[in-house]
Amino acid sequence: MHYNQFTIDYIEAVKRNLYIEVNEAGESLYFPDSVNERDILNLKNELQSIWANSTSAIDIVRSKQNASIQSGLFGLVNELDTALKIGFLISDRVVLIDYLFERLLTRKEPNKIDLIHLGVLASSLVNALPLAKSGRVVIIPSPFNWFPRTKEIIKEVADKANLTVDLMSLLNMLSITKHCQLHPYTIAESEENYSSIIDSQIDNVDAIGKDGGVYAYEGILAALLSEKLLNETELKIALDIPLSKYFEIIASNKDFYSKYLAQITSGGSMNARNNIEIIRTALVKEIEERNKIDFRDLAKKATIAGGIGGGVITIANSITVISAPLLIASAVLGLSATLTSIVNEKNKNEDIIISVFKKLYGA
Repeated sequence: MHYNQFTIDYIEAVKRNLYIEVNEAGESLYFPDSVNERDILNLKNELQSIWANSTSAIDIVRSKQNASIQSGLFGLVNELDTALKIGFLISDRVVLIDYLFERLLTRKEPNKIDLIHLGVLASSLVNALPLAKSGRVVIIPSPFNWFPRTKEIIKEVADKANLTVDLMSLLNMLSITKHCQLHPYTIAESEENYSSIIDSQIDNVDAIGKDGGVYAYEGILAALLSEKLLNETELKIALDIPLSKYFEIIASNKDFYSKYLAQITSGGSMNARNNIEIIRTALVKEIEERNKIDFRDLAKKATIAGGIGGGVITIANSITVISAPLLIASAVLGLSATLTSIVNEKNKNEDIIISVFKKLYGA
């Protein structure tokens, strides 16, 4: 049995009972006309049958089993796929608090459930199934029902502030920040929500103490700024990459998370625009450099043996600038790996953050 079996069973139940298909590109396809009240009731019953195993998911998160940095998504978001991608910019595991079973299926009759809303949520979960199988996505029950400190924190904040649904959601995840060693995070999806979180909600992170509060603040701010980075710059193209491939690109460099968190949150929210612009400017510069390779300069450093007919190829006088990625240019011209290594030598100390974003841009 897989250590993350509860989450796997949860998502597979959703996929099976709602007849969600996956196309060749790995994208989930949902057909609301194929789902009826009986299917929704069957899903509810099947999730009820596996719920006793949900404590195993809590144990995974509590022990950080097979994860370096964890983040926990709070708040009701319309774009779960985007939220997951934001989470994977700041952590190698995303923790989701169950919404489908405890807050939707058990509180509403099947005929009262919006099939479109259900399908959007279900499709995003099915997209995440491969990552659940590798332990990168874990679904847990609401801490409100299993962690006593959650209710205490909510009560403490309620004595000082007006409790809203959004604030309750934040406090719910915030309460397990230290217990489970995770960064609470969310996405704003609008400037109004962004301002609300930055100007008021985020101030409540100190409810769990200064040390935990700093850790929580870092995760929330990093996610909100990452959302802006992906939506407002050339990196918007990364939102179209299939979730599993997106994660693989980022996870290929384990040093990315800590370096990115430090850079994107440097100076706090007051320095937000500057941090985003620094990353964007560096990325644009690297993209331009990638598409403009000066072979004449490189040829001065080496004579390339091999290629056509096994002879010696010299290119200093025949090629100046090729506007194409090196990999393509090398293949077309039949150049040896030596030339590629010369270029790679130039980029070996390339900034880790920009290196990862450049891969996302070119995926």
